[in-house]
Amino acid sequence: MTLAARRGLALLSGLLLYLSFPSVFAMGFEAWPGRVAWLALLPLLGALDGQGRGQGFKLGLWAGLAFFVPGLHWLTKVQPLGAGAWPAWLALAAWCALFPALFGALAGEGQRRGWPQPLLWLPAAWTLVEWLRQGLLTGFPWMSLGGSQFANPALRPLAALTGSPGLHYAVALGNVLAFTLLFKPKQLCRWGQCLPALAMVLALALGAAWQGRAQSDWTASHAAAPKVRVAVVQGGLDLDQVYTQAFRAKVLALYLGYSEEAAAAGAKLIVWPESAFPGFFNEDPPEAGALRAFAKRRRVSLVFGSVLSTPGGYQNAAVCLDPDGNTRSYAKRHLVPFGEYLPLADWVPGLRRALGDMGVAFFQPGAGTAKFQAQGLAVQPMICFESVFPELAHQDGPPDLVSIITVDTWYGRSSCPIYHAGQAALRAVENGCWVARAAATGVSLFAGPDGGLGPRLGLDSAGWIVQDLGPGRPTPYARWGEWFVLACGLGLLLAALLAL
Repeated sequence: MTLAARRGLALLSGLLLYLSFPSVFAMGFEAWPGRVAWLALLPLLGALDGQGRGQGFKLGLWAGLAFFVPGLHWLTKVQPLGAGAWPAWLALAAWCALFPALFGALAGEGQRRGWPQPLLWLPAAWTLVEWLRQGLLTGFPWMSLGGSQFANPALRPLAALTGSPGLHYAVALGNVLAFTLLFKPKQLCRWGQCLPALAMVLALALGAAWQGRAQSDWTASHAAAPKVRVAVVQGGLDLDQVYTQAFRAKVLALYLGYSEEAAAAGAKLIVWPESAFPGFFNEDPPEAGALRAFAKRRRVSLVFGSVLSTPGGYQNAAVCLDPDGNTRSYAKRHLVPFGEYLPLADWVPGLRRALGDMGVAFFQPGAGTAKFQAQGLAVQPMICFESVFPELAHQDGPPDLVSIITVDTWYGRSSCPIYHAGQAALRAVENGCWVARAAATGVSLFAGPDGGLGPRLGLDSAGWIVQDLGPGRPTPYARWGEWFVLACGLGLLLAALLAL
């Protein structure tokens, strides 16, 4: 095969990966994009066949660019980035493309050295690369391979056991098996190659079935447990604008009006989006008094987004207000690079002061973890970007409810809000609980413990939705964390050692 043909195959793989997620061709929660992921790696595996570490890196890079350049195009719509949106898009796409390139290098090195059991270690290598992308230099796990399966009810339950890494592995294993069956069927005739791979397929299938049954049994056994009616309010307003007094009054009246309707329908916990409070709540403006009066009169708890002022600047926070007027707050810990803070700003002498003189203000990260007790539920807040980081959903123990608050207005009518909202399904399965997602202009929704999407509000709509919620189920993943990543790392290391 010529080098040009190999590059073409790598590019095709990247485009198929792009089509595995919500895109301009599938602007919704359709299941079919996730199905494409089960074949998306086949061309890349063919291109990497027989190649070494260096060429494998280059081919993986081609695939990565073909994947992330169109996949991250929504960044160009982010108005606060201004003229920097296009360079930011291309730079981030190039950074993310390095991870498929790393997979290509590992695949090439493993082939060159004859690592045994490629049917097992190739999916492990992809899983480890996804895990690195999730954590390296603050992390950016957007459009991870397992994340494409949020609409797959057969595979989703596996996330309760392994977290998203198990989904990465399962989809990558499906691709490797399909490639081997189509182009190297003789390998599957060797029992030493075939049996371990089939055992892994069986283990993953049984793990998914076990967790699906465990969730069903939990739901049935807790059917009589007290339920809490939770409401999500979506105002349909672009909150990224100057907060004049007139706009502050409009925002407050809109959200309180919808909350009155939700409370009249029996809601005891009401969730507003990120930055929905019009002002600094901790400075006790008149709007804060209005919220306290509403919560006391209706005997409800409110979870809402507010910017909080601190001695050193500002924090993007979720605030929980109970019927007695008591408040707790959670400040966003995982800030958005270049959007909410400037990486390495303190390493460049005078840069932070110069940015301050120009009127640029960055948020400060929160310290520690937080979980709200509201209406008898243990509520774990997550703010916008944090919702794509699985470990943050149970950072302070297994929750009964994960409350995701976000804006998403910046991204317009692109695939970004759809994919972002879909990840709520995986956070629900991983933690065996409901997820209530409130977005300023959509998509707001409830996701059940099995990952099924309940009531929702679409893009650019306004209103409220309610759902009766029971206690969450502590899942193996919520208790044990990233154990499957460790298993993949040990498996890859063992394959390399056995080839020595």
